[in-house]
Amino acid sequence: MNKKKLMLIFALLISALIFIVIGSYVYIQYIIEKPYNIQDISKREFVIKEGDGVMEIASNLENSGFIAGKDFFNIYILKKNLSRRLQAGSYALSPSMTISHMVDFFVVGKIKGNEILITIPEGFSNEEIDKRLAEKDFINEGEFINFDKILNLDLLKYNFLNDKPLNFSLQGYYFPDTYKYYDDSSIEDIVKKMFDNFDLKLTNDLREEIKKQNKTIFEVIVLASIVEKEAGHKDDMKKISSVFQNRLEIGKALESDATINYITNSGRAQSTYEDLKVESPYNTYKYSGLPPGPISNPGIDAIKAVIYYEKTDYFYFLTKKDDNMAVFSKTYQEHLKNKNKYLK
Repeated sequence: MNKKKLMLIFALLISALIFIVIGSYVYIQYIIEKPYNIQDISKREFVIKEGDGVMEIASNLENSGFIAGKDFFNIYILKKNLSRRLQAGSYALSPSMTISHMVDFFVVGKIKGNEILITIPEGFSNEEIDKRLAEKDFINEGEFINFDKILNLDLLKYNFLNDKPLNFSLQGYYFPDTYKYYDDSSIEDIVKKMFDNFDLKLTNDLREEIKKQNKTIFEVIVLASIVEKEAGHKDDMKKISSVFQNRLEIGKALESDATINYITNSGRAQSTYEDLKVESPYNTYKYSGLPPGPISNPGIDAIKAVIYYEKTDYFYFLTKKDDNMAVFSKTYQEHLKNKNKYLK
């Protein structure tokens, strides 16, 4: 073999080696800056004990499902010369975080925050949830509303959202309950916990019953959001649901003051004549059928009241001023009598 051929082979080997090195470097950098599981935005506790070395921390991260492999963590620490700067403590981590993000926490000692209880009442709108979270200093006012507008459904992949119209607010699915959040929880953490709760509370039995009735989860949530706002007492929900479902069956407008309040934000118990003239698909006095979407975030009692509504012949109801109990009527004439009796 002559000298030129040897030189060519040597050059090819060097080129291949350089290619492999560069390719490996690019791949390692990609893994370091790529979240292990971008769909899992929940935060879990991760503890670094006093005396834990880099190898042990890396193994624990891998075994806990936070990173793809311990070697990538070790390489990053070695490259940045950070082995002596990782601080012991209890951290709130997520598989959606990158290795570099986690290491930033470990270096500055950003341990998990204190747990805070926050209650989202049944029937709260997205605007009310936003205000409640801002009052608790979890978010800046308006952040929850903006997050709802840009929320990536592909990121969530919850089956209960399969029949929800696209490009539509997720109001109705933010499950009302009392939650524990860390004071440094992200908006993603807050939302995911609400959706996880919805997914848990809407059991397989409830979903099967919805299918048996040839309804969609979205339709149930829309009506439940109205029932939630109309009912002064939980015990009235199934009958109120019955009134609306009886009307839907014959194509009669729902005539819900709760949907009018949703448009006008007036908070009136009874809509005025001017209120009823407002032009909106949520005006259930002008348009029959369900409104385009939920008007609130209903609780499980309202949802069950729609699924397991009481069979009645009622087409009208009103809410008494003194005790907020509902009074039901079969005919309009009977309804007028009840209005004269209870609302004057």
